[in-house]
Amino acid sequence: MTARFIDHYDVILLDMGNTFMFDGDRFGEKEDYHATYRQLGGQELRPEELRFHITNVFERMLGAGRDPARQDDFGDVRRFLAETISSNLSSKEVELIVEVFARHEIGTVPETHADALRQLSRSHPLGIVSNVWSPSSIFEAELERAGLLNLFAVRVWSSDTLSIKPSPRLFQKALRSFAAPPERVVYVGDNPLRDIIGAKSLGMATVWIENKTRPLTPEIPRPDLIISDLTQLPGVP
Repeated sequence: MTARFIDHYDVILLDMGNTFMFDGDRFGEKEDYHATYRQLGGQELRPEELRFHITNVFERMLGAGRDPARQDDFGDVRRFLAETISSNLSSKEVELIVEVFARHEIGTVPETHADALRQLSRSHPLGIVSNVWSPSSIFEAELERAGLLNLFAVRVWSSDTLSIKPSPRLFQKALRSFAAPPERVVYVGDNPLRDIIGAKSLGMATVWIENKTRPLTPEIPRPDLIISDLTQLPGVP
């Protein structure tokens, strides 16, 4: 029987957004943040006030995320919100803004990708190393709702730390949970800079999920495998 690609490794670590969770990061002029706010019980903020806070935090986090000097000085949405939020807002309103932001950041896991994760978990321990801006609890809750949380032996969320990929600190935190050396671990993600460079810097093998908006460039180390979708990974020889 021909060995599969994944059979050469002992552990599979995965990115989340655009790897197996999709339709997240719904930020923009057409988004009705106030509808989400009202669904959560919010009443005090006017639509324009809420939009200002969400847009301001989103743009500042986006800019900071592109600054290599901020790889280990990032944090979560609460940190960025605290730097600019009006002091006359109650703690309840601040938490509502955080929750609205999170509801627009999170996506969903298609059943096709949930099934691929289940297949992978039958032969390998799995882990997540993912850049997220909102509190990790909302992502954990969504994975629990989808029946996937227990598939992952370790879950490393950047918002629980001050680091974001490609900082080695997040990958190292995940690696410490397994007995396998880095060369026996394969990391799967769609972002060449954050995923491929980050994992390769520690000696891990990598699988790149082709992303036309973030193509491979000459300075990116060559991934060990290129696929167009995670659903292909369980059966690739």
